[in-house]
Amino acid sequence: MSCIDYSVRLSHQAFMYTATTNLVAAAQETDRGIKGKPHTTNTLIASLQLSAYVGSIIGTSLIILARVALRAIIGNNAIDPEVFSAAMKYLRIRALGMPAAVIIGSAQSACLGMKDIKSPLYVLMAAAIVNFLGDMVFVCSSHPLIG
Repeated sequence: MSCIDYSVRLSHQAFMYTATTNLVAAAQETDRGIKGKPHTTNTLIASLQLSAYVGSIIGTSLIILARVALRAIIGNNAIDPEVFSAAMKYLRIRALGMPAAVIIGSAQSACLGMKDIKSPLYVLMAAAIVNFLGDMVFVCSSHPLIG
């Protein structure tokens, strides 16, 4: 399952991070000497919104195509149905986290573009808290689709 997670992150999300770093750095340079930094703020907001859209599309696609993706990775129908069911649950849970993963990555990239050394720590702390809360809600859940 990590094959799907990492391949999606590398192929579809890496462009978001690179673009965010470059666009925020360019906006930061444009705003040099301007109070309030309107270009940087607008660029960051647009990047985070686009990240949410891209993450939602990727997550929704993974949820819809979970069965097909798993069958493609496994390569045959000889897998135990219980293992396949567990893999489906895992993939769906990971898919629910895709929007947050893309937003967090873009926020960290924006911090790099602004040459901010403290904010990535805050972003990582927020990610750890969201991850912990998600684990508590989804892993302990008995809903048939997620856990």
